[in-house]
This record gives sequence, structure tokens and C-alpha cells, in this order.
Amino acid sequence: MKGSYQLITISGIPLKIHWSFGLLLLWIVYQNSQEGFQLISVVSAIILVLSVFLCVILHEFGHALAARQFGVKTFDIIMTPIGGIARLERMPDGRGQEFWVAIAGPVVNFVIAGVIWLGFLLFEGELIPTLAVLSWDLNTPIREYFKIILLANFWLGVFNLIPAFPMDGGRILRSLLSLRMDRTRATQIASFAGQFIAVIMFGIGLMNRQPVLTLIGLFIFFAARQENLILQRQTKMIKTKARDIMLPLNHLLHAGMRMTFAKQLIEETTEESFIVWSRPGIPAGYITREVMVSFNPLIHPDVLIDAYVIPAPSVVPANTPVAHLFAFMQQHKVPVVIVAEPDHYAGTISWDSLEKAAKS
Repeated sequence: MKGSYQLITISGIPLKIHWSFGLLLLWIVYQNSQEGFQLISVVSAIILVLSVFLCVILHEFGHALAARQFGVKTFDIIMTPIGGIARLERMPDGRGQEFWVAIAGPVVNFVIAGVIWLGFLLFEGELIPTLAVLSWDLNTPIREYFKIILLANFWLGVFNLIPAFPMDGGRILRSLLSLRMDRTRATQIASFAGQFIAVIMFGIGLMNRQPVLTLIGLFIFFAARQENLILQRQTKMIKTKARDIMLPLNHLLHAGMRMTFAKQLIEETTEESFIVWSRPGIPAGYITREVMVSFNPLIHPDVLIDAYVIPAPSVVPANTPVAHLFAFMQQHKVPVVIVAEPDHYAGTISWDSLEKAAKS
């Protein structure tokens, strides 16, 4: 996600924060300064917000670590003002695997809430702590702080179990439905269920003049609809193979060619990346348009293309699903691949043409 900055890497997973998160902190400062700026009030509010978001981070790591158990990598976890996003390489498609990945997040929140509740039981003797907390009472700061965190984690877990995308409950519902039907049909049902719930939330929000609930309803409605569209696109990408979208082999560039001449040759083309050949049928590597455009022939008029070629281009079988190819090229930042039939090279696929295929 653009505008995100890495803070730390935990268990091999980069934790990033989006620049807009700073706006949330500024809003907190503004809200707590309406009746006069009091440092203790502002600092306590920021501590609470950061504490809740720490729980959200742990929630997302729950998803990421559960996905890792099924061989799915997590690109990163990004914190935004509206929550956390664990960007998984893909959702595991094994039978019931999505259930465990989806439920892992809410389980983390319930565990945190349970540990705090156990603390109240052991140290305060309260079986059911009074949880009607609206603000942090600084007269008993530690006690009230943990009550708020307990309540926040409880509601984070409950809210995410609502059976509607993009909440975890929507994915749990889809996973359970997938045990009885194909994933596409399961997604459609889960998507419609989410939109139905969203309409109810929107209506209740309007009738009770609760703008936050109204906005949440709108958000869930469009997110649930988008999830269905995304899966339909992913299904199409799985059925579409590399040979279906590849471009014919182009022997435009070859090793030993001067960069000045190569730069002139690509001016009439639209591709962003090019295979460079040692000789017909034998690839030497690849070069990008960006590198060639930035080359200054006045400084190095006789330099050969060999000095700029990235060796060992990636080769993929012609029957590779476009969805798998997309994940591979995105993860490894590969701009172009060669498509191979069993006995010969058949074509090439650039990142640009792959993106167009994914969006169509």
C-alpha cells in the first residue's frame, strides 16, 4: 500500500504504518482539547488508542501466523486509522483451512480479554468486572485501563465474527459453506448474507440517528459486494492459463548489441520489459524500458546491452494458472517471464499484460 512506512519486522513479517494513522492521533488530540488542553488527558487518550491498536496488530498476526501453518506467506501487516490489514500471499484453498486462518484473529482478542478477566478474578476477586466504561478514570488508572482493554478486545472479537465480508465472520461462513459446495457459490452466499446484514445495520443507524452505524453498514455492503467480484476474478484467473495471455516471442534484442541501437529499436514498441537473446531460442536475460530510456548515448555511445541485462529470466510452464503467475511475479518483482511448452519457448508475459488480464 502506497504511503506506508515500515516500523519493524516480527517473525519475518514487516509491520508498517500508513501515513494517515497520524491523522487519527491528531484528531484524538483535537477531541481531547475541546474544553481546554490538558496534557494528562491527551496523553492518556493517545495511550488508550495505541493500546487498542496494539491489540489489532496482535489480531492480524494471528491471521498471518495461522496462514503460515498452511504454507501461505504474509507480505506485510499495515496499520491504518480504520484497523489493520494483513496482506496474505493468498487465502489457503485447502478444505477448511480458511476457517482456521479467519478465526485466528478473533481468538487472539478473546484470549487477551480472557487473560485480563482472569487477572480481575485472581487479584480483585471480581467474577464479572463492571465493564460499563466510557472513559479512563485516572483516579484508579491501572484498574480502569485494563477494563477498557478487556472491553475493547471483547468487542473486537465479537464484531469480527459478524458473518459479513470483510470481517473474519464472512470468511468463516464461506469456509463452512465450502465444505458443502464449491468456493464460488459459497462466496456468493456469504456476500449476499453480508449485504443483507449491512442493509439492516444501515437502516437501524438511520432510524436511530447513529451516523457511525450507518457508515459501517455502507462500508460492509460495498466490501461484501467487492469480495464476490474479487473471487469471480480470481476464479477466472485460475482457469486462465499462461498460454492464453502470452505474447509471441520477440527476438528484437540480442546480446552484443549496442545500447544506442537497442534504444532506437524499442521506440516503436509498447512493452515495458524485453527478453534479450544470446541467439534465437537461447535467452540471455531481460532488460526494462526504464533502464533503456534512462541510458544516455552521449556519455557511453559504444556500450553494449550486455552490461545492463539482468541474467537468468524466469521461465514458467504454459499451463501455469494466471492467478499463480500473478502471485509469483508480484512477490518476486519479476517484470517479464518466458512461457515454455514441453519442447520449446512459446511466448512471453510482461507484468503490464498480466495486470490487464487480471483486471479484465
